[in-house]
Amino acid sequence: MSVRLANPYRDIPGHWIRANFHGHTKANSPCANVPLNQAAQMYHDIGARIMAVTDHDVVTDLETMKKTYPDMIFLQGFEYSRRENLLFIGETVPPLYEFTLEEALERAKGLLTIVCHPQPRKNEIYWTYEKILALGRLPDGIEIFNGHYGTPFMRAKGFIPQYTALWDEFLTKGHRIWGFANDDFHEMEDFNNAYNMVLVDNISIQSVLQSARNGCFYATTGLKLNRIMEHDGHIAVTLETSGLGRFIGPGGKILKESEGCQFEYQATDEAYLRFEANGSTGRLFLQPMFSCGVGGTR
Repeated sequence: MSVRLANPYRDIPGHWIRANFHGHTKANSPCANVPLNQAAQMYHDIGARIMAVTDHDVVTDLETMKKTYPDMIFLQGFEYSRRENLLFIGETVPPLYEFTLEEALERAKGLLTIVCHPQPRKNEIYWTYEKILALGRLPDGIEIFNGHYGTPFMRAKGFIPQYTALWDEFLTKGHRIWGFANDDFHEMEDFNNAYNMVLVDNISIQSVLQSARNGCFYATTGLKLNRIMEHDGHIAVTLETSGLGRFIGPGGKILKESEGCQFEYQATDEAYLRFEANGSTGRLFLQPMFSCGVGGTR
């Protein structure tokens, strides 16, 4: 059966580079304990090529870091914190935190915008589908895994790190929105807990932001993708290490589940399909593919 899918990974040459789009520094975020220069050194040492600094309601100066680590891309940003939180990220970011969140989003053309930790505690209302939709302009993505809330200390306080149920609610209702994983770096325990692998044709700020806004990346807590192929609706995923893999469709329904390194699924009439896996090295979340003509609304 031949099915045509809108596939964010199709026919894009290049290579995968590691990115964290959510992190804080001691000088500008009272909730953080690690200085910017130390954090930059830590990310550099593990091979991260992209680091966004998103201190609360302030745009942190990154010029010294750019000169110190010329092989890294440093992105400006901030975490809007005057109400439910949202990330604004770009090459240069104006002080949009001075506006209402609705006005800030309207003025954020060209920036990468991501809903933060949308449902951090069970049975607690924070971000909801209705609240996000009421913003007027839909953000580019949702943080579907937050490493800060996944630490043992935060879990003991009742926090949860994974928010794929809200993601599936948006996808099921026809919205094209991407899923991000970030360590939300505040302190040493958060470091390296979650990140994104972005597929770029060249290592530049413009290429990174374009790929992130177009869904050409995957989210992970350590499990790595070896290969993703799709042709006429036939999807083949290969992981670097073994795990339990699931193809998921509308309503968050598990369409197929198996263990191993290789997974295949033939799309039929599903409005969207996405793949996730869980193994000894962590979790992985691929971006959704949409049936052509379905699921393109913003």
